[in-house]
Amino acid sequence: MGKKCKCPPAGAPDWVMTYGDMMSLLLTFFIILVALSQIKTEDQYHAYLEEIKKAFGMLGGSGKASITDMPATSLIKRLDEVMQIKREEVKHSNTDDPGIEGEDPQVTRVREGMLFTQGGRITFEPGSADLSDEAKVGLAGVADLVRGYNNKIEVRGHASTMELGIVSAYPDLWSLSFARAKAVMNYLISDAVGIRPERIRLIATSEHEPLAKRVYSLAEQAPNRRAEILVMEALIEDFTKPDSSASAN
Repeated sequence: MGKKCKCPPAGAPDWVMTYGDMMSLLLTFFIILVALSQIKTEDQYHAYLEEIKKAFGMLGGSGKASITDMPATSLIKRLDEVMQIKREEVKHSNTDDPGIEGEDPQVTRVREGMLFTQGGRITFEPGSADLSDEAKVGLAGVADLVRGYNNKIEVRGHASTMELGIVSAYPDLWSLSFARAKAVMNYLISDAVGIRPERIRLIATSEHEPLAKRVYSLAEQAPNRRAEILVMEALIEDFTKPDSSASAN
C-alpha cells in the first residue's frame, strides 16, 4: 500500500495552525498587553505602536489603532495643546510677552512635568498667605483642565526676602512659603473645586527661587511672593498601592 496523503480536505485553507503555534501567539499577545500597560506618555504609546506594526508587517499605512483612550499622563501633552490654543486666543489683545504678571496663560515644561501659569502667577500680599479672588479664579481654571486624571500635582510656595520686615504671623520665610502652598492646596481640594488630596504634594522654597533677582523694594519683589502649580508626569500609582475601589475626581 502507498502512504496515506495528509493533505488538507477540500476547501480548507493552505495553512494549518498547530496547538503550539496558537499558544505561541497567545503568549505574544499577553506580552504585548503587559508592555502596553507600562506606557505612561503618548510618545511612548506611538513608539510602541510603530514597533508592533513593523513586527507584524504593517508598516506603511496598513492597520489602524485607536488612540482615543490614552494613558493618564497623556494629560501633559493635552495640557500643552490646550494652553497653546489659549495663547493664540489672547494674542489679539495682548503682546506676545506681557511679562510675569500678564494675562497670557503659560505652560512651561520642566524636568518633572508641566508648570502652570494661568492668567499670571498666583501672588500674595507681603507677609500674607491669603488667596485673592483673582488667584481663586485662576486656580479654578487650572482645576478644570486637570480634574479626572491621576497625575500628581506639586504646589510650590515662595517668599521674598523683605517680607518679615513687616507685621507677619509667620516666624520665618519657610513657614510663610509653606503656608502659601497649603492655601493653594486647600482651595484645590475644597468641595467647590474637587481635586483629590492624594494627588497633591507641597514644597516650600522660602526665598531661594526668586523670579525677580537683585531687587530691593516690596513692589519689585512682588513676583517672588507667589505659588506655582506643577502638573507632573508621575502618577498616584507610582507612590501608592492602586485601590480598585477609588474613583477618579
